[in-house]
Amino acid sequence: MGGIKVSEWTETIRLPGVVLGKKIENYRIAPEEPKVYKEAPTLAELRHAYFDGVGERFISPEYRDSVLSNKGCGEWTSTFLRDGKEAIERPENIFYDCKNSVWIAEGGKVIPVELTLPGWVLEYDRLTGLPSMTLQNRKIAEKIFGDDVSYFSYSSHGLMAVMRFTAINHIGPFYLDATFTPEDSQGDIGVRSCRRLE
Repeated sequence: MGGIKVSEWTETIRLPGVVLGKKIENYRIAPEEPKVYKEAPTLAELRHAYFDGVGERFISPEYRDSVLSNKGCGEWTSTFLRDGKEAIERPENIFYDCKNSVWIAEGGKVIPVELTLPGWVLEYDRLTGLPSMTLQNRKIAEKIFGDDVSYFSYSSHGLMAVMRFTAINHIGPFYLDATFTPEDSQGDIGVRSCRRLE
């Protein structure tokens, strides 16, 4: 007898057009690894999975549960910011140019962006998943997002990896941080599997 077989779908979160892994894995992985920049979900896909829905019914309560049950942990996305002016989704290659001392992203989907100041998110851009409006006043953001109120920080110098973090220090379950270079790895940041459906 072959034993009991568990369907691969029991360990996944299905969304229109994409299947996400339920768990964050490979902690300490750096965004320069192909498993991150080629295979991880984009920030837009994670924003859609966490926030979208109708009324109190979310499109992916499984993803929300996964995020909220992993406080103090986060996940890299396959979205990068270049000089705070462009979002790059799923680049084909990332490497360090020693001659010019800069990180380079080649290929992928490049989207021009006009970033808001770092702060509490009031609104997200659906195309990129990046905040399109922020304020320094948390109480105003709480009126919009309630317990999902989250902070956004970034660096506009060079190529920065974008990660989503479930903070335990009151900066939110969808805290976005784009201050790490592609070589940075963190013990509490991993990567979630992602398969796009044709």
